[in-house]
Amino acid sequence: MNSKASTSLFESIEISRSVQLSIDKLSKGIDNYHIDVKLSSKFSSDIKKLVSLLVSQIAIPKPRHWDNSNSFEKIRVEYLDMMTILIHRVKTDLSADEICFLQFSAIKIILRVTKAKLDSDIDNVTARLADLRNKGSSEALATDQRLFWLRKNYDAILYNVNKQIFSQLLRVEERQLAPVRDQFLGEEYKYIVDVLFNPILMVSDPSALPLLINEFCIFSWNGEAAGFVDLNAKIEKLFGKKLKQLPLAAIGEDSTAAIAEAEIHDELGGLFQTQTFFGPAKDTKTLINEEFNWLESPESISVLFDSKKNREQLTTVRREHGFGAWWKRRGEIRGIERALATFSKMLRSEKILAQLLSSHYMRRSLNSLIMEHVDLKTVCQFLSGSITTSKLQDSISGGGNKLSPEQVKSLESLKAKLKDKISKVDAADSLKLLIDISRYRRALKYFRFAHRVFNRLTLLSSEQDLKLSKSAGTLYVMPTSIEIEEDDERICHHAIMKADVRGSTTVVDELQSKGLNPASYFSTRFFNPINKILGTYGANKVFIEGDAIILSFLEFEHTPQEWFSVARACGYAKDMLKIVGSNNRYSTQMALPLLELGVGICYADVAPRYLYDEDRSIMISGAIGDADRMSGCSWVLREKIQKSLFNIDVLRIADGKGEKGQQTIRYNVNGILLDDAAFAKLRNEITLKSVRMKLNSKQYLFHVGQYPDSNGRKKDLIIREGKIGIWKDSQVHEDPESDEVYYEVVVNRKVTPLVLETVSGK
Repeated sequence: MNSKASTSLFESIEISRSVQLSIDKLSKGIDNYHIDVKLSSKFSSDIKKLVSLLVSQIAIPKPRHWDNSNSFEKIRVEYLDMMTILIHRVKTDLSADEICFLQFSAIKIILRVTKAKLDSDIDNVTARLADLRNKGSSEALATDQRLFWLRKNYDAILYNVNKQIFSQLLRVEERQLAPVRDQFLGEEYKYIVDVLFNPILMVSDPSALPLLINEFCIFSWNGEAAGFVDLNAKIEKLFGKKLKQLPLAAIGEDSTAAIAEAEIHDELGGLFQTQTFFGPAKDTKTLINEEFNWLESPESISVLFDSKKNREQLTTVRREHGFGAWWKRRGEIRGIERALATFSKMLRSEKILAQLLSSHYMRRSLNSLIMEHVDLKTVCQFLSGSITTSKLQDSISGGGNKLSPEQVKSLESLKAKLKDKISKVDAADSLKLLIDISRYRRALKYFRFAHRVFNRLTLLSSEQDLKLSKSAGTLYVMPTSIEIEEDDERICHHAIMKADVRGSTTVVDELQSKGLNPASYFSTRFFNPINKILGTYGANKVFIEGDAIILSFLEFEHTPQEWFSVARACGYAKDMLKIVGSNNRYSTQMALPLLELGVGICYADVAPRYLYDEDRSIMISGAIGDADRMSGCSWVLREKIQKSLFNIDVLRIADGKGEKGQQTIRYNVNGILLDDAAFAKLRNEITLKSVRMKLNSKQYLFHVGQYPDSNGRKKDLIIREGKIGIWKDSQVHEDPESDEVYYEVVVNRKVTPLVLETVSGK
């Protein structure tokens, strides 16, 4: 440790820090904004059951202790299982940031279900009250009192239900998940647990009195944010003046956003709740982050203002660093002590010291029977001396609900203790209050951070949405162990084969002129035969009409032994051309025009996406457009290129001015052209042997191999590697200086045996 760090107390304080989660690699869901998540069905169902049970137990004036241990155990086991599986995905397909982001799904469903259940109960009581009033029933008064009680205790019920569930999950985090997190996520993500189980999430408003009394301090009697905002502004001003060594920005200074910059989603209303503290929340897009300063670190404040410990260290500083260092450190300690004393004096002068301290006493001293009749705000006012005993009694509705003499005596005794405590407040008490304020500041920012995450994930539940997102490859599933299935439908790569069928319209016209049925002709001679071989090659229809055939060849995550999408696309294309050749021989006999095809095959190292027209899926893939271009044939090249042993030629346009920005033109007459990505994939699928040989006095390069069709039958495949030429001045030219090549599947029945014999050495 260097001298500077040892002699200055301020050097040990972390001035600022930031927390952030990057989600730019996560696929956007079906609405192109949110991340689609399917939470464990078992966990979701059991959370709903548990919430319903707890609300029924707590949302009554005189709740009693219930044994919910079995329900809690079930939730703990499922949560541990689900999160363990999620965290281990850091070894496969998710980053640490993405895992932490997805974990918020479990908290979101708890908050959503709890609020929905309580709101539903209130709606039911409201509807019942209206019905009873219409009937003039005597039960209306009791129902009205029930409704009043539910609304008055809304946040108390939310807090108690969520607190019980959170405490169970936090127990799992601390006892079982902590070592798993440390091993796979590391120290930098420890803060996530504090964000997930932030007590402010448990209520509908960050200033709700049940929250402040039980977790922080009572900053406002009215349960309004203004109480804390005013107090916080005075504290920032005080420490900004007294502790200039520690820069302190205003709490909302780093986050004020113009309307155009603000977050557009606020599903649970959390960002709206923080506007009073921070102003509008900026849209952080794919990087969710929050900035913190030293006043939002209770740990730093404990170190900084621990006068006793700081003075004990003075002797060590003098011994190790001399008188000058001792003098400097002593001056720092005195300055810090004066700052804390000024803070305490400010609380007294603002007459909020009793207000802040009262919450500490109320947590452990208030009788539940008293709280049945008196609301929290009134009790707080009484304890701080703002109202008398008579006004306290007057605030209670219903003569039969007045506090008994014993209850009044209990409250007055508590009030006397509080008054005595205030008269004896010391530095330790002031420090506790300052730490509470620090914790609240940090919790507010964690609260906003959590809601930014909530607003970017969607918990899908409808079968249609799940199917759509899953088919598009954008669904993130969080199962328990027993819900994991070998999902053969998870596509990871695909190949597209596009056949441009030319001449079909002319054939139809000729058939009709001869009184023949075009539909039956194409069905029996073309469509039926090509449909029959779909299964042989694992092909899937994307689009089939008279002049266009588009097929997909999909590769699934759990069956890598079947990853032959390009090879099987080539095999299907070869068989299709055989069918067309047979069809053309028949057409020649019937004096009908011939069909002509051009086939393009492209590969994509990702899953395709899907849209749905009712139950019909529509594939979206960039490989479709690429294959369309590969299958096309330039009409000008048909006139220039003579028929030869092969069916493909590719030329680069000399002036670079092709149609639709294309720099090459293609000749493709009954040929099969692969793009570069497809050929590279083919090399990974099968072993290819290369051979050069002369045919008709011209040198050619072939790549030869075998692949299995879907039935396991081995089939030969020959690829010709051709050099791309130049199209210049309406003429075809060779380009000896270029290394650009193209790849054609060989279909010539005379060439195939010659190449195979050469490769085999015969």
